[in-house]
Amino acid sequence: MIFRLRIPSKPGLALAWLACFALFSLQIALFREFTIDDAFITFRYVKQWVAGNGLVFNIGERVEGYSNFLWVVLLASLHALGVDLVLASKALGVLLGVVTLLLTAALVGNGWRGVGASILLAVSAPFGVWAVAGLETMLFACLFAASALAFAREEEAGRGWLSGPLFALLALSRFEGLMFGLLASIVRGVRLWREGKPVQPHDWLRLALWLAPIAVHMAWRLSYYGYPMPNTVYAKSMGLHPRAFVEGAYYLYTSVLALGGALPLLVAGLVAVLLQPSVRFLYLLLAVLGYAAFTFVGGGDWMPAQRFLAHILPAAAVLTYCGLAWIARQISAQRQHLLLAGLVGIQVAILSLGVAETRILKHLQKPTERTRYIREHLKPGEVVAVTEAGQISYELPLDVYVLDMFGLTDAHIAHLKPQFPSGLLGHGDVFGKWDVDYVIARAPRFVHLHAAVDEQGNLISGNTSNRLLISDPRFKARCRMLTYPETSGFFECVW
Repeated sequence: MIFRLRIPSKPGLALAWLACFALFSLQIALFREFTIDDAFITFRYVKQWVAGNGLVFNIGERVEGYSNFLWVVLLASLHALGVDLVLASKALGVLLGVVTLLLTAALVGNGWRGVGASILLAVSAPFGVWAVAGLETMLFACLFAASALAFAREEEAGRGWLSGPLFALLALSRFEGLMFGLLASIVRGVRLWREGKPVQPHDWLRLALWLAPIAVHMAWRLSYYGYPMPNTVYAKSMGLHPRAFVEGAYYLYTSVLALGGALPLLVAGLVAVLLQPSVRFLYLLLAVLGYAAFTFVGGGDWMPAQRFLAHILPAAAVLTYCGLAWIARQISAQRQHLLLAGLVGIQVAILSLGVAETRILKHLQKPTERTRYIREHLKPGEVVAVTEAGQISYELPLDVYVLDMFGLTDAHIAHLKPQFPSGLLGHGDVFGKWDVDYVIARAPRFVHLHAAVDEQGNLISGNTSNRLLISDPRFKARCRMLTYPETSGFFECVW
């Protein structure tokens, strides 16, 4: 037993769970209209696949511009039945969010001990936002919690293999999911070494069930796309450029604030490693630290509401609650529950502020249709160059070629060497990859940019690649900005 706190009555426990799901439902209601633009990239892949054109973004061109293979498969299964992709992604996200709440409780323990951690998770703004944003975030969080729970129970029981296929599914949901199976293998290997035991039969079975599906998918990826990693990894990679570390450090700082500050995390780490040593807590802490290191090296993420944080929120919630519970146990038994309730209440209040901040500052709204004029004037096979490759590409016909100028779905741009002319602390360089000559050579009929007109009538843009394009004499001579309200940011070109 992890905690020695009095367990309240069953009605009290039921009310606690009711409060947990009510808080989660409130967040869903707040953010229900929000769909992140990148989700529509996945949706276009699904539409192409279901239409029989292959798992591609543009017909006849194989580029893995998604990083969520398992999510694509799930959505394709529903879309083939006629289910709307936006609705399907949100419904799946909410369902997986509920399962994640239950798994988080199981990671801590039964009864009141578990629901406390689930409440901390339910009121965290990133958890609510990314349950309905359309991406695979909740699938990843759910599989992470499930695989961590299975691995912990296997280590505690000394037998079992279920975590193996769960770790495989986690790696198929996002490329970096491979990390968590690797961490589990390291923890298991060190434990066997310290105890002087050989590798057990169930260890080999677990290892095989983890690696075999990944190997099969890797073989298919290499044969179909030609690269060992998704194109999005290459597009977003800054290498070892210092800019990545600066952005990664800032992302971690804002993530800590979103979790309620550094103190709960420090207390949680102390509890996990020193005060309540166990394979379960050690693995969860290593998972959080490992993912933090990945985020630091990778440069964080541009999306709102700490998307990367949402991936490992179950572990963060468990460790934070365990730290609060340890503080509560330092006083007399008669007041433990009162103090724990107060500490959890304070943490809930802090996390709730994140919900308000995200709602007020981000102005998350439902996307509006923007391509009617474009669709009416396009012919099959013509090129549309875009800065935002999501919703625009989703609305365009499947036989239109969409050129992603940020490189997420374009192999040429993704493999360019990054450059950051605005410096370490500058803005507008995004991933540091662009090629104006390449874009112009494709002779796009329409171009979507982040551009505006200043008081002198000049085109301006805070995005480096967009600024270079609109200042190019060839673009100036051939392209004009559309002035219709629904075509904001679009240029029509004649070559």
